[in-house]
Amino acid sequence: MSTREVVGIAVDKGLVRRWRDWFAPARQAFPIGLVPDAAAAAIPIRTMKPTAEWVDTFFMYGGSWTWFDESEFAALPARSRRALLAARRRTMRPKTAPVLWPSELARAGDEPMFSWIESGIKPSRHGEVPRDVWRTARRLLPEAERLAGTFEPAGSGPNCFGNVLAAAGVPDSETVSVGPGQFQTWLDEATEPVRGTGHDQEPGTVLVWTERGKLGHAVVTLGDGWVHNKPSQSWSSPRLVWTVTAAVHSWRFPGTKLHRYKIKSAT
Repeated sequence: MSTREVVGIAVDKGLVRRWRDWFAPARQAFPIGLVPDAAAAAIPIRTMKPTAEWVDTFFMYGGSWTWFDESEFAALPARSRRALLAARRRTMRPKTAPVLWPSELARAGDEPMFSWIESGIKPSRHGEVPRDVWRTARRLLPEAERLAGTFEPAGSGPNCFGNVLAAAGVPDSETVSVGPGQFQTWLDEATEPVRGTGHDQEPGTVLVWTERGKLGHAVVTLGDGWVHNKPSQSWSSPRLVWTVTAAVHSWRFPGTKLHRYKIKSAT
């Protein structure tokens, strides 16, 4: 039974329980590399192998990190605690709220966690897609409707490239991270390049962004101006339905370029 909606998606109690462990683990990571040298001298370095979910919670995508449980963190000098929290806030942008300790989350309830998941993400609009759009899309995207408006229950891993392949019915792509090379191979075999925006209202147009020439992101159109989109590999990143316009605007960054491909009709 659903507890509530998060970014327009109904989530059940079992998933929320898993989220708590991913969002507020008992031992937490802090980016030591961003702490000023004067404060860093008093901070011990404790190493730990993170899960994929913790990597995505704390944005552990580079740099040096140290780990503390709540009592260890509380025992640090106040100056060190402030420096670590400030460094983590900088690292976790554009997410707006800091991660909480389990005791704090237990007292506050799940709302801070839901707000953290929702920050920076437009809600999914899968419920607004007309039935005839889903029916028409089914020929090229047989799994799109089933996947739309869902979080991956197993956690982090499945990414934007795998989301496109999964919607198109490619086996074994729903729950894994699909690399750029594998995705490019699929593009070469299953699609053909198209120019302009003329196919954006049709199902099966793959919008692909490159960053300085390397594959960066991809979504696929459902028709009637809708796209199927998973913004990242994070456990907090669901399979969303947005408008084409919203998807295009979300990836307007320096150094990016948008390309379009049309999925070939099945023979």
